Amino acid sequence: MSSIFLSHTSIDKPFVEKLAKDLKRIGVEVWYDKWEIGIGESITWKIETGIRENEYLGIILSPEALQSEWVRGELSAAWVKQMRSKKVFILPVLYRECEIPLLLADKKYADFRSSYDDGFQTLAKAFGIKDTDTLSVENWRKFTNRKDVDWKKYKELEFESLVTTLVDRTIAYNWSSYVGGTANPFSIQLHASIAITHGNLGNQVTHKYISKYVTFKLKSGTNAYWAASKEMYNPNHLKAGDFDIYVGNSINACDEYLWRIMEDFKNQYKNPKEKPIHFTNKFIKSNDYREVSRELMKKLHWYKGDNLF
Repeated sequence: MSSIFLSHTSIDKPFVEKLAKDLKRIGVEVWYDKWEIGIGESITWKIETGIRENEYLGIILSPEALQSEWVRGELSAAWVKQMRSKKVFILPVLYRECEIPLLLADKKYADFRSSYDDGFQTLAKAFGIKDTDTLSVENWRKFTNRKDVDWKKYKELEFESLVTTLVDRTIAYNWSSYVGGTANPFSIQLHASIAITHGNLGNQVTHKYISKYVTFKLKSGTNAYWAASKEMYNPNHLKAGDFDIYVGNSINACDEYLWRIMEDFKNQYKNPKEKPIHFTNKFIKSNDYREVSRELMKKLHWYKGDNLF
């Protein structure tokens, strides 16, 4: 199993921690100071041991990193190891625009400046890892034209996260939610309804209901999220043309879009007071039902073999 020591400066830690987690996900052992150095341990000794024992040193290049005495020291030690071993040890990772050190000027680097996914795939190749092994929830869109990988399961995982994020948002605002089924897959509708005083009819106060509907759909053609504002209680009755507002390619884009609408509704009418309804059931095929039933039966029995169920 390949291993790498990540040399970086503290300002780049959010990027480095994400990189470390993604590398571990594809089977690379990672030396990351936050994970390796405990309270009371010698920082210098732990770093030296990390550089000695790992197969590679990945230097995270940024303007601040090149000004860091720690990074410079780690690069110097790595260069000595590379010269002695006479094989590639230093893997440059260009995170942000900076002047490449002369020691690394002729080295190919993994370029993360414009695309994290492209940079990550380049870095993964250094460990002999195929691009298909880097497939994840974050980059499945790049594999949709490939037949040799199961990218659809990552699409479903992303949609699960979307539903969870948006339903949690609706709960905070007392809105209702309704996930579309086979007639409109990968769609979710969020709606609110509130009664306001409309006028007097004799001795009776009359009310009218103000409703707001927002429906998101992950369209197959673009693999992007689009929104519909049409008032339709059941999202399965919406047509493809109703989704005419481009939102983006991320859960955060949908969450922000929904939040702005909810805030506007709250400021104008306040949040609904009636108990909301949440329909988040999955519509699954008969084969999936059999698999779910089989797994449930196994959980309810002491027998854990494969011959009874």
